Amino acid sequence: MKDTMKAAVLKELETIVIEDVPVPEPKEDQVLVQLKATGLCGSDVDGYTGHHPMIKPPIILGHEGSGIIAKCGPGVNEWKVGQPVVIEPFFTCKRCPACRAGKYNLCTHLKITGHQLPGTLAEYVIAEAGFVHRKPDNVPFEEAAIAEPTSGSLHAVERCGIRLGDFVVIIGCGTMGSLTLQHVLNKGAEVLVSDTVEFKLKKAKELGAHHTLNAKNEDIKKKVKELTDGIGADCVIEAVGLPATLGLTVSLVKRGGTIMLIGWSGKATDPFNLTSLTLDELTVLGTLGFCNDFPVALKMMSLGKVNLKPIISHRLPLEDVEEGIKMLRRHEEGVWKIVITYD
Repeated sequence: MKDTMKAAVLKELETIVIEDVPVPEPKEDQVLVQLKATGLCGSDVDGYTGHHPMIKPPIILGHEGSGIIAKCGPGVNEWKVGQPVVIEPFFTCKRCPACRAGKYNLCTHLKITGHQLPGTLAEYVIAEAGFVHRKPDNVPFEEAAIAEPTSGSLHAVERCGIRLGDFVVIIGCGTMGSLTLQHVLNKGAEVLVSDTVEFKLKKAKELGAHHTLNAKNEDIKKKVKELTDGIGADCVIEAVGLPATLGLTVSLVKRGGTIMLIGWSGKATDPFNLTSLTLDELTVLGTLGFCNDFPVALKMMSLGKVNLKPIISHRLPLEDVEEGIKMLRRHEEGVWKIVITYD
């Protein structure tokens, strides 16, 4: 194995340099993964611009990765060199109350690949041996890399307690919104998807959304009232992270309903109707990553219950990482999910 690797290093805000860095050495209970594909994420954009509280330069960005085991550290017996895997990008302490309770995503000392630790926008990356998963044979590497947001969106949907026949509103049809849509449909719910980008709404229809709405041209409050006989949605899932859409959720959900905030604005406070929250006995949920969701997400991908092909709009080489991040930042027409490939 070579001693150095190519990596996309965020040297300072809005400056990524492709440079040679040492190939990391796996420690006890760790593996070294040779990357085959990495998905670019909105958090990579936030880290690039300095708007992510967990990401500080210099660092190698990226946390949505798939590849093959290149080396096993001491004490790793469950993996062999050459096995294709998907990376769950967490490092946990295994000792804090959250870890002991099985809620490792809330670990007091949680570290995330590409956030506090070197990420997947490189030829190799370190992962915990217990946080890599076998890649299904029928799922290509570039789709397998998207197991991370597939798991994150699944975790959010599972927290909502959605039942067969519920009416669910999803605000935003980016990667997380489109994956959330598919998980909600798998629950047997009726779904309305709202966005302002027409091609994403068209794709949402193709993925099975019962109703779509362009928020630029239509009144979502009126539409939800029409479709629910004035009652409101059983669950509203916000997957945008803008103050306006975060506040909008309260006016769309029924009394006693559930709001899931996948998106977040990065602000300490946003307008939110606390009177309705109290008097309508609303349940408002947040979500952080995933917790035992990767195996289920990968199985759903393998069974064809989650369709990732339409979501991938662009494939770029490692050398073009910064341009890919700029494309996402500019919200360029036709850009949805960008995957970095290494072959």
